[in-house]
Order: sequence, then C-alpha cells, then structure tokens
Amino acid sequence: MISEGAKTRFLLAHNTLMADREGVIEGCRHIQAAFSDCSSVDAEIIELQREIEVVTELSRKAIYQNACTAQDQDDFNERNSGYLERHWAARERMEALEAERRTRIEKAKMLESFIHDIKKSPLPIEEFCDKLWVSVVDKVTVGKDGEMTFSFRNGSNVTIES
Repeated sequence: MISEGAKTRFLLAHNTLMADREGVIEGCRHIQAAFSDCSSVDAEIIELQREIEVVTELSRKAIYQNACTAQDQDDFNERNSGYLERHWAARERMEALEAERRTRIEKAKMLESFIHDIKKSPLPIEEFCDKLWVSVVDKVTVGKDGEMTFSFRNGSNVTIES
C-alpha cells in the first residue's frame, strides 16, 4: 500500500522529471540502443562456439588415437583433461554471455515500456495512477529525514524533501 504522502511526492517527482519529456525520451532511446546492440556479445559467442567445436574435435581425435595406438596414459589423461578444461571454460563463458544478452534485451524492452508509458501520460499529472507508478518507478529510497528518492526505470533519480 502506498501512502498518500508517497503518492503526492511521486506526482511531484514524476512531473519534475517530465518537465523535459522529449529530453528524457531521447536519453532513453540512446540507452536503449546501447542495450540492444549485442553485436560484440554475439561475436564472442560465435567465437566460443568455434572454440568448443575445435576442442571437441581434438578430444575426439585423442580418444580415437588412444584406442588405436598404445600411448602413455598419463600423457593422454593430461592432454585430454586440458581439452575438457578448455571446453568447460568456453561453455561457462558462453552461458554467461547468453545471460548478459538476455538481460540487455530485457532492459531494452523495459525502457521501451517506460517510453511508451511516459509518452501517453498527460503532463503534468495531477492524479496518482498505480499503473504509471509500476511502469516508471524502479525503487524508492526513504532517507532518515523523510526525503524520498525516486529511482525511475530510465536510470534517473529525483529526490523530494519531506
């Protein structure tokens, strides 16, 4: 439940932020473009996929050679363990990059929603709206002197004194 005081301060914070609505939207578009550009992440994922393919083939050949020809098993185990370590390191990095890619895309979508909601809301807003609150506010921090800092989904912060 949001207190009436918080609702009033939200209206003030939102209207303060939206005094330059076009500037906020333009800033959001720039941030959104940066989040949406996953080309470096995608390039690294492709490189890691190639690394995994190469290491898998090296390991396969080593196992085949070990099955066909008598070899020092300590040397074989050490070489094959190295291949497995390279494989798992590449796999873990690839999974981390895929998670980063999903996070970036989700943040870009969140900004799109933020932009959509602020474009359609009248200015200044005079009446509290739960839907607007949920769509534009990331978090609110209350200071010990009662001031409230509204952190908006576009990364902006507006502090309202008590």
